[in-house]
Amino acid sequence: MTKEELEEWIVQRVARELSVPPDHIDVSIPLAGLGLDSAQAVALTGELEDLLKRRISPTVVYEHPTISRLAAHLAAVEEPEPGR
Repeated sequence: MTKEELEEWIVQRVARELSVPPDHIDVSIPLAGLGLDSAQAVALTGELEDLLKRRISPTVVYEHPTISRLAAHLAAVEEPEPGR
């Protein structure tokens, strides 16, 4: 997925979780600043793993705290080769 596709997916997911319209989600504000708590962040990581079909560190949302940075990081990370 591209950065833009990931960003849109994360915006939709966070908006749904926080019960706000997607256009109220600022991709440059840290997820915690938007109101996402640690349990929600872990759940988001799990959903991203399912979406991308690869293991993602549960700390990724703290290492890349904004939607923009998170999407850029996930888009830039190469998928592992089959069998690795």
